[in-house]
Amino acid sequence: MSPTLTLEPVEDVPSDSRVCHYDELAEDAKEEFPILTENIDVSVDSTIADGLQECDLVKYTDYYKVSIG
Repeated sequence: MSPTLTLEPVEDVPSDSRVCHYDELAEDAKEEFPILTENIDVSVDSTIADGLQECDLVKYTDYYKVSIG
């Protein structure tokens, strides 16, 4: 079963958050991230989920909270 990824735009970045910048993501995650920001909940390949597990937030055009379930 593929993990479900949720990206939620946030305005406030907690100081204890692990922030990853878009350019630091693995190539698979970089390719999919722009598409993922347009969807609420989406199933993703496990390699993409693995690449985002180290991040609480990703800085892209905005900050996005990453939830993997």
